[in-house]
Amino acid sequence: MNILPLSGSDPIGAAALLGHANPHELERFIALEDAVWGMSTLRPAVIEAVRLHCAKIRGCAFCAAVRVTAAAEDGLTEAQIQRLGKLADRDLFSAEQSAALTLVDRFLRDPRRPDEERSAEIAALLGTSGVMEVLIACCAFASADLRIALGENRRPNGSGIVQRARGNHSVRSSANVWPALSGSILDPATELLFVAAGLAKPIRERVAALWSDDDMPTELMAACIVRSAQMLGVAENDPAYPFLVPARAASSADPGDVRNWPAWPAANGRDVLELAEQVWIDPAGVNAATIDPLKARLGVAGVIRVTWNLILIGQLHRLALVLHRVPGTAK
Repeated sequence: MNILPLSGSDPIGAAALLGHANPHELERFIALEDAVWGMSTLRPAVIEAVRLHCAKIRGCAFCAAVRVTAAAEDGLTEAQIQRLGKLADRDLFSAEQSAALTLVDRFLRDPRRPDEERSAEIAALLGTSGVMEVLIACCAFASADLRIALGENRRPNGSGIVQRARGNHSVRSSANVWPALSGSILDPATELLFVAAGLAKPIRERVAALWSDDDMPTELMAACIVRSAQMLGVAENDPAYPFLVPARAASSADPGDVRNWPAWPAANGRDVLELAEQVWIDPAGVNAATIDPLKARLGVAGVIRVTWNLILIGQLHRLALVLHRVPGTAK
């Protein structure tokens, strides 16, 4: 399914989708990707390994192929590129790369897995700032989910990738403890500690924009945030819950009512929650039956904006879960 018509044989890139839907959000998207590449304390070979591993896990053939040549220029060998997902071959990578790839596995596959010993090892190898940068990069590279859900991602031809300018990399923080959040990841006031301001700013701007989107009123946004937490297995009495669900969402959405969303009238957001669950579980499974009711109500641009919001919620929730620690446990 392609929500926009293809131009010749080129698949639809996330940048093309966002540019069609919201030029301001496209600017925020580009700012975040530029910051990931230009302000990270991690070597380009580490960031490129993270990007390719994210693409392969998500199943986006386009994203996994578009920069293989650049990946080699960044320092990845062909053997490494082919074996990114094989745990038995992690000795092909540097200790820093292996730690980053393990963190990607955790972020995408099981963010709640208790692994304090491995977390301490990863923090020692990447530094506190490096841990944050890998997780923020995972969120940035989640743009693959947009093209998987709404565009063609199986053919690796085309050029829908944002060109990145390499800047001067920041000095890595001397801290090597596991980072923590100061509050809910979806509250614009929450600080992302131990990262360069230029890297944290695009995330905060995207979160702030989330709450001012005309396509998703506060009550619907709150319901989507609560439902994402529920699907990740985080109950209201879970210590991680406040880090996923900001106060404004908790006060606007009843968890019991949200669980019963299939009984909602379409006008109350049932179509959005249906899309949300599909995007979070399997973006490739989004089809016309899910999209058409929303497209009739919001238009193509509105569907793109809503899908992008849902991707942001899901990915930032994963970031919060990876960072969260129960008080009293090892850091």
